[in-house]
Amino acid sequence: MRRGGTSGLAVGIVMTFALCSNGAVSPALEQWWRSVSNPPVRFGTRDFYAFALEAAAAGAPAEWIEQAVEHGARKQDRNPASRTYGNLAWYWGDPGPEDLNCVEFSMQRAVLLWKYFRGRLSSRASAILQETFHHAAEGVRRHRVSTDYSNIFLKKTWNCIALGEVLGRADLAAEGYQMLDRWIRHTLTNGVTEYLSPTYYAVNLENLGLIARHSTSEVARMSARAGMDFLWLETAAHWFPPAGRLGGPHSRDYDALRGIGGLNRWAARAGWPSADAGEPSRTPWFHDACWVAPPPAANDLVARAPRMVRGRWRADPAFRVAQWVGRRISLGTSGAAYEDSMDKVFVVLFSGMERVGVSFLMDARGDPYGKHPYRTGGGHMKAHHVYPFVAAVQRGPEALLLASANASDRSRAFRRSGTNLMCWLSHWVLPADLPLYIGAEGGPVAVGGRLQLPRPTMPVFLREGDAAAGIRFVWGTAAADGGTVEVVDDGSQWGARRLTWVHSTSPPAGRQAVAVYARVAEGLDDRGFDDFRRSFASARIGVEAAGDHVRVEVSGAETILRVCADLAKEERRELVGEEPWAASALLAVDGAEIGASVLRRALR
Repeated sequence: MRRGGTSGLAVGIVMTFALCSNGAVSPALEQWWRSVSNPPVRFGTRDFYAFALEAAAAGAPAEWIEQAVEHGARKQDRNPASRTYGNLAWYWGDPGPEDLNCVEFSMQRAVLLWKYFRGRLSSRASAILQETFHHAAEGVRRHRVSTDYSNIFLKKTWNCIALGEVLGRADLAAEGYQMLDRWIRHTLTNGVTEYLSPTYYAVNLENLGLIARHSTSEVARMSARAGMDFLWLETAAHWFPPAGRLGGPHSRDYDALRGIGGLNRWAARAGWPSADAGEPSRTPWFHDACWVAPPPAANDLVARAPRMVRGRWRADPAFRVAQWVGRRISLGTSGAAYEDSMDKVFVVLFSGMERVGVSFLMDARGDPYGKHPYRTGGGHMKAHHVYPFVAAVQRGPEALLLASANASDRSRAFRRSGTNLMCWLSHWVLPADLPLYIGAEGGPVAVGGRLQLPRPTMPVFLREGDAAAGIRFVWGTAAADGGTVEVVDDGSQWGARRLTWVHSTSPPAGRQAVAVYARVAEGLDDRGFDDFRRSFASARIGVEAAGDHVRVEVSGAETILRVCADLAKEERRELVGEEPWAASALLAVDGAEIGASVLRRALR
């Protein structure tokens, strides 16, 4: 099909958006304007353009929009000889660009302002925007973004297409069309590399939605819609309605306790059970402009339970995601960690919109709940944990995972962990409102602050109604000041407690590793829960550790689960126990591949 030309769909969008602008200025927009007009040091440059777009859509005074785009222009590097030419400083108080993603975030909204509300701009605001676009087009082109960096790659794709089409830059638009095709092909082979991020899947949907609704190219619109359908299906397959959130493992999860992010707003709009994502969005016009509803098959998936979901996020067969989704409980794993240290690689969810999730992580800062952010790359405040080498196998509702990190590897495992490293711990974060059982017999225990387990490998259990989870450390290493497992209750402060293997109470040194095993079940009465505890506690465990070579085997409820790895080389030598169809799945549910055909639509 021919690229270019203004479609009837695009014309309809222009008319609809114009009719939706009723000229009313809300109190929230007025409050936002006060920050825009006198920005604090940490005011984000991208928010000047977000405000200008919403202000124009609401019929706000033209001088508000003019001031916003002028402030944004003041943060742009306009020196052609500069390494950051065309880009923008992230914060109002920054002397110049540091996080080079800023040009992508800023132009995403600015181009919509120009495309749909040019007639509401003062002559000075128009001139400022045109000059900003002139430099930003080069800033976008020079910004090198890997296809693996899914959310920014798609944001740049939209910017190239939109700026190219609006400014009459056919070369820039063509680059965007090629990037979209590249992302579709990459995803068909690899899956989405920033796998199942509650934050960045919303960004992916935003940008694909913008292309699907606003590009003048019919081919680009159809390709973007295919990409959106794939993301919707993947989200639906992993959505856990009883908790109103994305289940399973996540990369780049900013909410350490619950795993709630921008994706929750998309799910709520689709009509799926969704936990509250916080304050209402103050950019309603923008989110309407992005919206594309999920395909009917996605709604069917959300309602289906139990189901076994599998996928991948790189071509390497070890880089898999898996989740067993029940009616009242779910369990999911990732076979590796993304190159970031906000991953959740082993997750159990019970029902409850407000309930803390169960998740595994390694920690060297004494911050199991991600509540102590520090300055990271780009000048942002984030809370990172240790980024370990991971190997995992899952079969239905049970899984085995091995995690290891080397303290001397500052370029990888600890590259984002900050400088205030004080300990080395492996945690299971647990919801404090559920009863905790220790061992195969007996009632729930009162933690009372801190409770050390009699044996490090002793299992613990959580129960909610007819659903239960069993968790245990089956093996681990420790320094001279470690080797214990304890339950620590922080319920009064965070609504959470933790089950922690103490590798060391001193700053990290050498290599440490741990193996964890979990199983979930539902439909249990009291007798069934007792049987579940006894079965889980009596599962045969085999561990062979010779130097850096580790072999861990568990006799699971259905089959043997086995992980063998060379920790020094970070090589997975053997992974045993998964279903035969796991290795080939791009996005498969109960053995049926449902993702590949959706993406192939864009390649016809």
